[in-house]
Amino acid sequence: MEENKTHDDGIEMDDSAGGETTEESRRSFMKKGALASGATALGLSSVDSAAAQEGPTQVLVYTYNYYPNVAFDVIQQLQASTTVNVLRRPSGRTVPEISQPDDYNGYVINYRLGGQEGQSAGITTLLFTRDALQTNARHRLSGSAQVFSSELNLLSTTARQTG
Repeated sequence: MEENKTHDDGIEMDDSAGGETTEESRRSFMKKGALASGATALGLSSVDSAAAQEGPTQVLVYTYNYYPNVAFDVIQQLQASTTVNVLRRPSGRTVPEISQPDDYNGYVINYRLGGQEGQSAGITTLLFTRDALQTNARHRLSGSAQVFSSELNLLSTTARQTG
């Protein structure tokens, strides 16, 4: 008795063939592989995507620009030298909390405040993380934060990609 079962992911399994997938699911698998290869060839980093999808990312934001649970867009990554300069005292010396500012990536972000999509007001500021964030992606900051560096006026919180 042959019986075909369709799983939630849409792949049809044929029990008579010992659990092997049908020809249709093999084609689907090949298409997904081709898409992944194409993304890699275009330079789309799976590291950024994986980091964003795994869960919250530890980030630093200025205390006066911390808006919990408000959507923001990652606009652009800062140059490494700019990030290092911003994460140091005006004298050029490091703060105790950040002995290696070059371990951080800096980003320009824009909070989306009110209004309809594309017509909302925004606040542009900087955000720092040791991880990579995907540019042109939307995130939200956690509702909880701790003072990270009082000298640099930075809070530590987490960000989660939302779209």
